[in-house]
Amino acid sequence: MLRPEELTALRRDFAGWQTGTFRCKVSSYYLTLFRVSKSADFDYLYCRRRYNATGLERGCEFEYAGIYCKRDGLVYDGQYVIRELVDGYETRGAEALTATLKADVRRSVEETIANDRKNLSVTEIADKWILERLEQNIKNSAPSKARNEFLSGDYDDGEDFTRIFRCDYSPERWTEDSLPAYILDPEGYVAAEAAAHIESNQDDMLAEFLYTDAVMAAYKAILENPQTSVHRVKRIMAAVSATSAQTVTVTICKGGTAFTFKAEASQFRSDCSGTYSNWNIKAADRKEFERIFGRGSYTPDDITLIEYSRKVLYSADGGCN
Repeated sequence: MLRPEELTALRRDFAGWQTGTFRCKVSSYYLTLFRVSKSADFDYLYCRRRYNATGLERGCEFEYAGIYCKRDGLVYDGQYVIRELVDGYETRGAEALTATLKADVRRSVEETIANDRKNLSVTEIADKWILERLEQNIKNSAPSKARNEFLSGDYDDGEDFTRIFRCDYSPERWTEDSLPAYILDPEGYVAAEAAAHIESNQDDMLAEFLYTDAVMAAYKAILENPQTSVHRVKRIMAAVSATSAQTVTVTICKGGTAFTFKAEASQFRSDCSGTYSNWNIKAADRKEFERIFGRGSYTPDDITLIEYSRKVLYSADGGCN
């Protein structure tokens, strides 16, 4: 670790370095930086660390250290100790630049599409694989996504919660040419990447809009059928989540037989995905549950009453028939 005065001196010497090699002593080793001209605007920097002031040591070959930009005097993608030779390194590392590029391109694409499929140049999906994937997603994923949104959100008025286009652009790894190009003209690079992404992903973008349509259709179908199990699950989740209960008293009705038991409250605070396991029932009650109903589970439709500390948390319409 460099002492503050060492770091100040090294930064001063590094800033004044123009040509040839740069040598300095850093803590317990000696650092040599070597510059290779890439273009009129960039030099590539390589470093070698040695623990002996004289002679060569095994394994002390020059290693890639970063890219020096002659226009702004900054080092990008800095490696090794060179990170400490320039201020604000963290804003110029390759990973940080990648994150910035990804965010900027995604924002540009989303602004261009403007959440409107009319801004696409296609009206039908031509790619067979994308079409098949969409059909499978509509069949297998859309209903569950609609269910999850209904249970976790507050959209009882039928709000279009999913109709927001999102860009999935991810940059390729930086190359010797792409990183310098981005450094010199980040706005132009972003514009070019955004245009290329839009041009080559029309079918995928249209598929996203069509998938959203399917999710909304499934969601509205849930809203239009308030007597279905998923509505009961939502009411149960809301009722139990409003308490700090560890255990609740549950009454169910299966096959015309009523049964009351103690059960863990945590399971009722999340989606049961269709059934509640009898393993969350108190051991003594579970034995009686299995004697009456056999081994198995029970559904939200079976639950007629949930109580906590003599207070009714949830009550279903009707009794046990």
